[in-house]
Amino acid sequence: MNSKLNKEIIKFGLPAIAENFLQMLVGIIDIFLVSRLGLSAVSGVSLASNIIVVFQAVFIALGAIVSGIVARQLAEKNNLLSHSIKSALKLTLYISGFIGLLCLVFSREMVELMGASSQTKNMASEYLFLVGSFIVFLGLATTFGSILRAYGDTKTPMYASLYANFINIGLSALAIFVLGWGVVGVALSAVIARFFSTGYLYIKLYKKDVCFGFRGLIKQRIDKELIKQALPATAERLVMRVGDLLIIVLIISFGDAIFAGNAIGESIMQFNFIPAFGMATATVVLVAKEYGTKSMTDKINALTWRIYFLTLVMVLVVALPLFIFSRGLSGMFTGDSQAISASQIVLFFSLLTVPFAVGTTNYTAALQGIGRARIPFYATTVGMFGLRLTLGYLFGHILGLGLEGVWMAVMADNFFRFIYLKLKFNRLINVQ
Repeated sequence: MNSKLNKEIIKFGLPAIAENFLQMLVGIIDIFLVSRLGLSAVSGVSLASNIIVVFQAVFIALGAIVSGIVARQLAEKNNLLSHSIKSALKLTLYISGFIGLLCLVFSREMVELMGASSQTKNMASEYLFLVGSFIVFLGLATTFGSILRAYGDTKTPMYASLYANFINIGLSALAIFVLGWGVVGVALSAVIARFFSTGYLYIKLYKKDVCFGFRGLIKQRIDKELIKQALPATAERLVMRVGDLLIIVLIISFGDAIFAGNAIGESIMQFNFIPAFGMATATVVLVAKEYGTKSMTDKINALTWRIYFLTLVMVLVVALPLFIFSRGLSGMFTGDSQAISASQIVLFFSLLTVPFAVGTTNYTAALQGIGRARIPFYATTVGMFGLRLTLGYLFGHILGLGLEGVWMAVMADNFFRFIYLKLKFNRLINVQ
């Protein structure tokens, strides 16, 4: 039973992990390449990227809900499947269009709210203006990939991310080292890469004859169930990312070197949680399918716990070596000793937080899979504003612990949410 369950999890999880790795690599490569332009460029792209991540979180949340709804409806053989898919496409276009317009008009104002220095602000606003204005490609690619995964095709989204990375690496290197376009060139490279990724996914969907298309979208009514689940899931991700931005405001006050070191540490740290984000994608689909076929409580609990255990092992396999070699890895980005020390602090606390962060990600996905997206929203709101930000300010500034204090607060938040979400999920499954 365990062997069969493991194979099913790995079948869905590994391509999703690879896809997350490749998507994350786009941001890592951008940071690495612009580091050749100086710490101000690193800070600028990092600052803009953190704002874009807030918007990306909206698409990821919507994608998780779309995967869950489509997977459940496929299991139930629901005749509303075509309507749900077209609703997801229309909602994605609405959201991405709004965000794109926001970045087109207010990119500089959004950067100024972060309180960055003048040079950092200029580079950040340039990057945000270009990448954010064309964010529709990111939104559509995320929704397309979510639909394909619900149908059991986890490899196509992975290949789309692979091709996007090849394009991004080539064009970014050309822009910086040959054309001398700097941050603007890196931003344009990311946009072009995402455009090709979106086109590739659309073609694959069209060839698979999925109930999908752009025709009739103006008259298409958005499914109420999609909105009912997407709103709290999106709100949860927004609360998380907005809270992260406020944490960054706290860190910026420690100085440019500490902020740049934190950005470098977080860039490296992202690799730790690639398995967690990938397996979360698998969790949504697998739990939704089991829930849609009215599986026994024990089977759903066994599936969720097995995914958590496998994910924890995967994350630790990555996190331990990254921490051991953290100084050398950070030195690849900068020679500033203060920035390197700050990046090591980030990687140390990232390692300590692994069991709790993995659990939070896993049970958030499981709850979304059974259509209970409001619970993670409540947990994230309390954890972020009641613990992470409050304790971050208390430990980091009032008690003078600096960056260490902020990351202690991050660990406390993840611990609280893991325990809360696990208890809620177990209670809901036991009463189904």
